[in-house]
Amino acid sequence: MEQASLGSLSRLRRTFAGLALLTAATVGSTQAQQASSACQLVSVAELQAAIGGKASKEPSGSKQAVPGVTLDECSVVLSGAGSTHPVSIRIVSNLGMDGAQAIKIRNTGQAREAQWKTTGARLEQSTVGTALCILAGRPDVASHTICSIPRGDGYVEVDVIGSVDELPSMATVGALAQKAVSRL
Repeated sequence: MEQASLGSLSRLRRTFAGLALLTAATVGSTQAQQASSACQLVSVAELQAAIGGKASKEPSGSKQAVPGVTLDECSVVLSGAGSTHPVSIRIVSNLGMDGAQAIKIRNTGQAREAQWKTTGARLEQSTVGTALCILAGRPDVASHTICSIPRGDGYVEVDVIGSVDELPSMATVGALAQKAVSRL
């Protein structure tokens, strides 16, 4: 690998370690959390109209920072017609690297995983407007349609989880990501 690629890969690993730390911190004390601005980007009514289902609770969100990354996340669960779709809207910033590069490295790494070569697995990638999207799933595990739009040293993304057969299209999630970015 080239020296620049090794440096980018190292920064990306640190970033994902930071994201893992943020996720673990979310489970712990919430005293250091700030209010989420990600919850202001797409309304529950817009999510329901695009994805289907109804939210039984208000969205919940938080904003946290650790060295190497700031994560502002809003989550809501949509349920209906026998399907459930947890939805997350994330604003990731202060990565220390270009957001587009981080998304491409993440998506390329995910696409190389052997699990996408099993029976019933789906892996699709597409660009929807300015959103870089990936739909990845296999039977009997949580599957994702994620569309991310780079913004300087970070990105904004919409992540919809569900059964591989019931995931919304990349066009649908990409349109939600575009709407989110337009409101920043």
